Amino acid sequence: MSDKFPDLIDPLLFAERRGAFSGDIKIAALERLSGSVIDHGGSVSAKIEFGKEGKRIVVAGHIEGVVELACQSCLQALVWPLNIDFKLAVVASLQEAKQLDDCEPLLLDGDTLSLNTVIEDEILLALPDYPRHEHDCLAHNRSEDADYSATDSQTKANNPFSVLAKLKKTGD
Repeated sequence: MSDKFPDLIDPLLFAERRGAFSGDIKIAALERLSGSVIDHGGSVSAKIEFGKEGKRIVVAGHIEGVVELACQSCLQALVWPLNIDFKLAVVASLQEAKQLDDCEPLLLDGDTLSLNTVIEDEILLALPDYPRHEHDCLAHNRSEDADYSATDSQTKANNPFSVLAKLKKTGD
């Protein structure tokens, strides 16, 4: 088992050798994931094993770690744990993909496979569409914003446009 993830590998060669990789991948190295998370300094741990089931190449693995997402209600940081198991079968066409029962298809484009892309795809699929805190974060933040509303009413009193409102004709 190797501790480093090469970017491009030959899946057929690794499947015949029953190769495996494990290690950490920095979130900053996963470009598409970087757009979805707040903190780019973290990393995720991944383990990938290659094998064969009949004539089919199978890629199985586990990813775990923590990413920080933006809560869609309050826009504050939301810690999202990752604990992902996956099993993919390498296919060459969509017709082969339709014949799979117990695996998700992994459409191979050429002779090489990018491990970073596989890991990034699995993480992106595991993230929620609209991440939100479990508690009602808007109600929770209202109590913290009570001091802000007091200063907000003072700002309205000192509004320079309030003079213009007095000058405005009322229709009389």
